[in-house]
Amino acid sequence: MSGLRRPRRANFALPLAEVEQAGEDISPLAFRIPFPGRPSTLVDLTDAKCPVFARELAATIRSMAQVGRRIASRGSVQSYTQVARKMDMFFALRAGGGAAAWTAGRITPQDVDDFETWLYDTAPTDRTAYSLLTIALTMLREIRDARPETLSPTLHDRLMFVGRRPRPSFDKRVDAYSPQVAQALREACRRHIREAVRRLTVEADALVAAGEDPLVNGWGRRANVLWYLDRHGPLPVRQLMAFRTRRAGMGPEPWEGRQRELHHAVFPTAEDLAALYLLLVLSTGLEPECALELSVDCLKNPTRGYVEIEYIKRRRHGRELNRMRVRDGGVSTPGGLIRLALRLTRRARVHAWDDSKSALWIYWQDRTGRISGGQRHFRPRHAAGLFCERYDLRDEHGDRLAVQLKRLRKTYKAEYYRATKGQLPLLARGHSTEVAATHYADIPALRPLHEAAVADGLTQALEEAVQLRVIPPQREAELQQDAAAAAKQLDVGQEEAKRLLGGEMDLWLSSCRDFFNSPFGSAGQACPVPFWSCLNCSNAVITSRKLPAVLAYLDHLEDQRQGMPAEAFELVHGRTRQRILTQVLPAFPDAVLTEARAIAEATRPLEHLPPLLGGIGSRQ
Repeated sequence: MSGLRRPRRANFALPLAEVEQAGEDISPLAFRIPFPGRPSTLVDLTDAKCPVFARELAATIRSMAQVGRRIASRGSVQSYTQVARKMDMFFALRAGGGAAAWTAGRITPQDVDDFETWLYDTAPTDRTAYSLLTIALTMLREIRDARPETLSPTLHDRLMFVGRRPRPSFDKRVDAYSPQVAQALREACRRHIREAVRRLTVEADALVAAGEDPLVNGWGRRANVLWYLDRHGPLPVRQLMAFRTRRAGMGPEPWEGRQRELHHAVFPTAEDLAALYLLLVLSTGLEPECALELSVDCLKNPTRGYVEIEYIKRRRHGRELNRMRVRDGGVSTPGGLIRLALRLTRRARVHAWDDSKSALWIYWQDRTGRISGGQRHFRPRHAAGLFCERYDLRDEHGDRLAVQLKRLRKTYKAEYYRATKGQLPLLARGHSTEVAATHYADIPALRPLHEAAVADGLTQALEEAVQLRVIPPQREAELQQDAAAAAKQLDVGQEEAKRLLGGEMDLWLSSCRDFFNSPFGSAGQACPVPFWSCLNCSNAVITSRKLPAVLAYLDHLEDQRQGMPAEAFELVHGRTRQRILTQVLPAFPDAVLTEARAIAEATRPLEHLPPLLGGIGSRQ
């Protein structure tokens, strides 16, 4: 038995089409497009029925995939390659027996229109057809710009627009999660993270420390198996079972069917990373695809409780590398979440494959039995589905929550928009104000906020439209001599005007044109609102006789302002104080204001306050 050698991983040669040849042609119709820091992508048009035309399209794809050009991701390469195959298929049918000699120079405007019709007939949706047509015209425009003489002159005008059909509606806006669903998702993430930290740090470290080399001390102890996983990496079940016969009496326990349990004890799972990933996006608003591509060195410039997250935003052509400044500290901060992800993946990173070592999100894959991750291997949406099933998370309708990664960013933006009380310039971080308004502010989740803002604005406009009838002393004297002018200005009869100017209809803060026809109550009944509402009433008439009471009340408001929270004061007395300062006091000369102030501050200063506010007659 001692002559058995340890199992080794078998390596098989890849097919020629799959061999990495960065920067080299496999054939004129097959080549790889390299991406810095990421695996290259194969473009294979060798089965084209129009080989000359396919070579033109292949050269166009390669040109557009240069650094800084339009194609900047593996997905984009695959989309352009798919459209190139569709164009080859269509024009091969159009050319018939002459497909081998078909070139881009033989394409006419009618061919483009027919290709558009064919796409709409064969694509699953109009949106898909429109997207494919856009890519096709983009490649033809690239050919036109690089070699104008290649295309027929009549085709140049046709390339100035996309299609003859109306552009399909893409306005299927993604809504944010409700505050209740978002809070439940956050709580589930935090709960799972606590369990993962306990399992991968406290328990795993203790078991690994207690374990010994199973090749010497046997595979019967769980701690020994975990010790081996920590030192040598993932262990396929066949290799684990092969150690059964290594030495008599040292065979393992029946580990069959428990491979997941063993590896999950020391290596993070997809659900562990999903909890960290979801919480990070909900805490920062980072684009889901950008968060997926974070690297191990994404944290930059930590200082004074803040740190910058460096990420790649491939949709921003020419300025792909971006940084976001976030809080840094405990696990409740974005910086702390990333540091925790680095800590939980530290043991797995030692045994990760080279193409995944620099990725932040790596884990043990039970399907392949190896440690990998990053954009190619980590699927947060699938892992989030398992995560929601584990914690029985429900959506607004009571159904099982289906996590949509786009809604996470919308949720963060909606919460930020509410917290800043609808400040659109603050919301437009990382994109234009127009994009922020269209894609992040104008969503169903924020419709109640906007409707409330409109209602508040209309209410405020209506209240501000109520202009008090403030009569200075000089004008008051003129009206006392001219009953007709007084009746016209006060909008009452001449007898009522005389009574108003004579003080017979005075209340505490003003005179009232009709106490039993209040805009706040029913006609024929006494005014039902408090006395300070006179300054917000269209029936109020203020003359110099009421200035001492107004000034005394203003002093009372200033005292209340010092002892009340700012929001509470603004809600109760803010509008009244503003009217006094902007509509009442400026209407009177300084001499009249000084005299009124002297009266209000006379020997008995409280006589101008009603008993309710502590004036003469109140209980001491």
